[in-house]
Amino acid sequence: MRFNPPPNWPPAPPGWTPQPDWRPDPSWPPLPPGWPLWVPDAQRSKTGLVIGAFALTLLVGIGVVIGVVVWSNDWTDITVAPSTTSSPAPPQPTDEDLVRDVVDQFEKAWNDEDFTALTKLFCEDMRNDPAFSRSALREVRDTGGELLLKITSLDVDGTTATATILNHGEDPDDIAFVREDGDWKWCES
Repeated sequence: MRFNPPPNWPPAPPGWTPQPDWRPDPSWPPLPPGWPLWVPDAQRSKTGLVIGAFALTLLVGIGVVIGVVVWSNDWTDITVAPSTTSSPAPPQPTDEDLVRDVVDQFEKAWNDEDFTALTKLFCEDMRNDPAFSRSALREVRDTGGELLLKITSLDVDGTTATATILNHGEDPDDIAFVREDGDWKWCES
């Protein structure tokens, strides 16, 4: 049994049990009609105990099954032979993949204002052209803002390629690419 103070009385401290001769403070309001000062304790739920017992039984059962399987097999008959085949090499990127990668690197370098990385993506003609110097690029970047490039078409022909590229979904521009020393380079004219 636990003490049950009425709603208009001050709350009892946790765990407090009145003494047998305890009387309420006369300044407190009277009990509501039929209000019980003592009520039975709430019954504790046994759900957790049941779930725990079930889980333990399940784990023991799984352990027994694993033990029976392991101990009933004759493991000495198993022989593992080394593989005579090698795993296939990962596919090499196509020229189209490599050109798309240059476009992605170009966009990132431009947006990060990393003009050193950007000029490494340029073909030799662009690197030697003063119109594509770092200071010229800085000026264009300051006025032009960030890029959001999307290739809409790409044609690779040996060591050259042409891509139609949109910036922010607008203004299609045909950009040339050339392969120099085995790497694809951005090569505007």
